[in-house]
Amino acid sequence: MKNFVGNDWFEFNDYDINNLDESLFEIVGPQEEAVEKLSTKSYSYWKVVGRLLITSKTFIICAFFLALIILLTTIVPIGNIARPLPEDLPFPNQERPMAPTWQYIFGLGMSGENYWIKIWIGMRTTLLFTLVIATIQIVLGILIGSIWGFYRKTDIWFIEITRFLNLVPTLILWLIIIFALGKSMIVIIFAVSITSWIALAEVIRVQIILVRNTEYNMASKMLGTRGHRIISKNILPKILPIIIQTISFAVPMSIAIDSTLNYFNFGFIEGRENTTLGFILNEVLASSKWQDFPHLLIIPIVFIAGTSMLFFLFGKVFADVLDPKNHYK
Repeated sequence: MKNFVGNDWFEFNDYDINNLDESLFEIVGPQEEAVEKLSTKSYSYWKVVGRLLITSKTFIICAFFLALIILLTTIVPIGNIARPLPEDLPFPNQERPMAPTWQYIFGLGMSGENYWIKIWIGMRTTLLFTLVIATIQIVLGILIGSIWGFYRKTDIWFIEITRFLNLVPTLILWLIIIFALGKSMIVIIFAVSITSWIALAEVIRVQIILVRNTEYNMASKMLGTRGHRIISKNILPKILPIIIQTISFAVPMSIAIDSTLNYFNFGFIEGRENTTLGFILNEVLASSKWQDFPHLLIIPIVFIAGTSMLFFLFGKVFADVLDPKNHYK
């Protein structure tokens, strides 16, 4: 066999390997190990999420206004009540509304009370009610939806349970429970929580069914990984954007529930100390005073619509950022 090195031909079998001519070789030096590696940027999921969030103007604006709302709902109601007695009104014995002024930027309410204070007391109660309802909805929805979608044997049971709960119209079910147990915040939260988890659980069930038989989940099963760990580590992070997007509707839903129950006189507001945005709105609509003083209707509507929109945009941006497909744009 002949080999060619440089400009010389030589017979490999007749060549003494122990007595090599160094002129036939060129020393190139050691090869760096890094040459064989791919040069890529380091990637951290949550770092990318954080970077995208702080560069999103929509997220920053929504977060600022939500923080401002939470701050005002904490500070303004301190030491104040929603419906003061006539002698405690800004203008004693003047139990009628007044248009906004520089002194009273929200004007005076239905009975001559400071509308600024009343609105923020209502916002505080509404946000508290919303937070509790949304928390229960999220916890039950994720827990039940995960079990429902991952474990096939439970599918028929949860289908029958949700079918049974949906037989009675939701509003009628709420009113029956409130009528039987009393009009209190705890009872209303219990009544609403009976059915509030169904929509989120159904969304999670469908999403888990779509991904539970993927290769990496089947491999985890074959390696003996328990079901709850597959759900928490493999599946939920993948469908987290969809969960966040669904949760963003919790705030508008809770405000709508509060307004609806107050409309049927089944709200939990009693006494002069407290109120909600739904109670204020129904109180205004029950009278014709808002026709002469439109601020009575406009202000609570702006607060309800504005807060709902802020939470929706906040959740939408957060859900989009959580999607890994958006990390490489």
